[in-house]
Amino acid sequence: MVFFLLHISLQASLCRKQGMFVMKTGHALSVLCCWMLFLAATGGGLWGCGRKSEEQAAVTIIIDSAPEQGASVLMSGYEYEATPVTIPNVMPGVYEVILRLERYRRTIEKITVTDESSQTFVIDMAPVTGTLTILSTPPGAPVYLNDEHIGETPVLRRTLQVGEYTYNVRHPDYYPEEKTFVMEDNFNMEFSHTLRPMEAELSVFSRPSSASVWLNNILQVEKTPAKFVLRPGQYLVSVHISGHLQVDELVELKANKPETVQLTLPRGNVPQGMALVPAGEFIMGTNDRAPDERPARKVNLKAFYIDRFEVTNQAFKEVYSSHKYTMGQDNYPAVGVSWTQALNYCESLGKRLPTEAEWEKAARGADGRVYPWGESFSPAVANTKEAGIGRATRVGNYFASASPYGCMDMAGNAYEWTADWYEAYPGNTDVTKDYGQIFRVLRGGSYLSEKFDVRCAARHFDRIDAKRADYGFRCAMTARE
Repeated sequence: MVFFLLHISLQASLCRKQGMFVMKTGHALSVLCCWMLFLAATGGGLWGCGRKSEEQAAVTIIIDSAPEQGASVLMSGYEYEATPVTIPNVMPGVYEVILRLERYRRTIEKITVTDESSQTFVIDMAPVTGTLTILSTPPGAPVYLNDEHIGETPVLRRTLQVGEYTYNVRHPDYYPEEKTFVMEDNFNMEFSHTLRPMEAELSVFSRPSSASVWLNNILQVEKTPAKFVLRPGQYLVSVHISGHLQVDELVELKANKPETVQLTLPRGNVPQGMALVPAGEFIMGTNDRAPDERPARKVNLKAFYIDRFEVTNQAFKEVYSSHKYTMGQDNYPAVGVSWTQALNYCESLGKRLPTEAEWEKAARGADGRVYPWGESFSPAVANTKEAGIGRATRVGNYFASASPYGCMDMAGNAYEWTADWYEAYPGNTDVTKDYGQIFRVLRGGSYLSEKFDVRCAARHFDRIDAKRADYGFRCAMTARE
């Protein structure tokens, strides 16, 4: 620069004419100004003696996305294709980066680029999600989402990215259920499935053959040998043929597992569906419970037959066509029945109502037990208030409640009318009121009764025209001599 100025001064002194001097000097000054502007723009020192350039070098950066790649990148007004993206010639500084990717939220993040030769920036992206709930009846069914096992029902509010999914509910004893759905942003998708059980196969053989078959007290069209395709569960298989005693067997059927029952029927003349209660003594009443149950005493009865099950809706409607009940409850006890209706039904079949003593003996046997099944109460073996069902159930549903003579549901389910008027027992000094012939006795308690009232000795009474929603009955017959 110094030499440049001396060169201009020398040119000026050599010029002889004044005009020439002015022109040459103006030209030189113009050149000088251009050089000064160039140096200022490029960061050079005016004097430049021994000074180094402070210029920063551009670098190359890589921008990536997580947890997935493939996001578009917008930086400094330029848009780049799917991550990971390599961007050259980036000057050090702070930059705003915008990432976009399907099923992820738009992400904005600032990055600081330094003068290092190569830098990588991994930017986390938040997925767009909803939740999934899957319920089934019964619960505990394995669930597979896009063929991946994610647990068993109930699946509750599982977080998923938006998009299309297919799940399967697969229980080994039930037909599978499949559903395809599209998960939406911030939405809870809820699905419920009632699983259809797979069939079970039951074969019934008897000796002699051609015997009638009842399943859970429902007469079947087929006679032995017979094959049935049924829903899995417990079944009471009953087989009977004239001149032989009825034989029962409880069987548990499982899906896709054939089961065979083979029964030999002994000779005898007990009417089908009834139990023989042999002649003899039993202990009737108690001394330490309700006053009207006293005294406990021995009672001798002749042999009699009594229905093993409460009379059902279907059977009662065959005599009383006006009887109404809920569809699907053919095999439930006929309830809402008055004493008079119960008596008329029994007599139409050549039977009668059991006496109070007959009913109690059929329920407790000869050993004076507290409940038909023994001494201790259990809500698992009878349909009482403690069971919490709150309605009548199918007759014979509680197999463990059978009495010593094979009678079912003599504790709970439905109260049962007996033939007798309600009055104090002979020798009872605690009940002094004369009730006269106003009330008939009911026994056994119902689904509304607590355990105290379903004891074999417990008594209940009502008017003969009473039709309470838990009043039912069973029939009896005098045994042949």
